[in-house]
Amino acid sequence: MSDLELVLAASTGLLAVALLVATWKLARSRERIAELERRTERQRIVPTPADAVRTVVGTALKVKDQGFSGALRSSIDDLALWADVERPDLVRLAASDGTVTILFSDIEGSTALNHRLGDRGWVQLLSKHDRLLTRAIDAHSGHVIKTQGDGFMVAFAEASEAVGAACDIQRALSKVRPGSRLSGVKVRIGAHRGSAVHRDGDLFGRNVAYAARVAAQAEGGEVLVSEAVLDALDEGTISVAESREADLKGVPGTHQLHVLDWRSRERA
Repeated sequence: MSDLELVLAASTGLLAVALLVATWKLARSRERIAELERRTERQRIVPTPADAVRTVVGTALKVKDQGFSGALRSSIDDLALWADVERPDLVRLAASDGTVTILFSDIEGSTALNHRLGDRGWVQLLSKHDRLLTRAIDAHSGHVIKTQGDGFMVAFAEASEAVGAACDIQRALSKVRPGSRLSGVKVRIGAHRGSAVHRDGDLFGRNVAYAARVAAQAEGGEVLVSEAVLDALDEGTISVAESREADLKGVPGTHQLHVLDWRSRERA
């Protein structure tokens, strides 16, 4: 083999090695970008306008596939599933006794409102709804974990903070001026309190699901809480308007739930 052939062979070998290294680095870069995108998606709390529009389309499809009742409750169910899978780190929000109070909310009759207002009007309503809820949540040290369409999932260290935020939300909605986008809008709220465990446990996931089931039992304008939430409140903090037994989907047994009189809290 001539010297020229040796040089060419060596150069070809070096180029091949360089190409392999470049290909490997490119693959690693793509993996890193994908991971950053996944983290960004998990950490995003408030939906963008594009998210809201996608939710409108998704809601219409859910109504077609599931019927009105199924679509009404899907946002809460989806939020509960997301939190169970994606956010085991919520243990850091727990109170000193190792418990966390999870609150879910959504708009009653959201599908009908969507159709009546149209996409643009629905997005404007959601914007006002989100600002009203966020103010109440922030005022009571809540942490918005996830929003989806008209649904909110919020974590509180203390049950009293969750109840305070829920009552403020209902009170603010009751005082909306006539003609406002939020006039006549009713939000249903449910909350449950339970142990928060670390990544290798599953009690937190069950308590998330329980809170979602409580919220699914609430009617528009109600603050519905589990026995665990009521037990954690100081006596006389708020009165109970109604107590009722309910079967919660996927949770064995019959459970006592309580409708809180948020109007009495306003008078206190």
